[in-house]
Amino acid sequence: MFKRILTSLTLTLALCPLMASAEITTLDVTVSGAEPATGTIEISVFASAEEFLKESKYQRQCKPSAEGSCSVNFLMSMPGDYAVAVVHDANDNQKLDNGFLGFGAESFGYSNDASNPLFGRASFDDAKIAVSGDTRIEIVLD
Repeated sequence: MFKRILTSLTLTLALCPLMASAEITTLDVTVSGAEPATGTIEISVFASAEEFLKESKYQRQCKPSAEGSCSVNFLMSMPGDYAVAVVHDANDNQKLDNGFLGFGAESFGYSNDASNPLFGRASFDDAKIAVSGDTRIEIVLD
């Protein structure tokens, strides 16, 4: 029993420098421009063009401050190219409400200042950002 504990302890101590040298990748997202400053802001991170706006790799929600902003932090599994989409659900009904002509009732935004083409959506390539180490971005809602 003592030999097993000693072996485990030795192995753990030997691996500590390797674990400490591994790069921790984080993505800090600050969202601003939520008007009115009510409801929920949903922040979704996508890892590929195939998943973009369909299946997020990471997702968080936050409540806007009185100034209409909030920030979240994502601990990423690995560095790489990602795209971020943000939706402001101002009335907390769990969906993006559309106004006249199908857009405009609630605000949204993308990383890399990507914008929607007329009557379409931004692409993964338009919104793509490189994430490595500690990456910080700001998205202003439209």
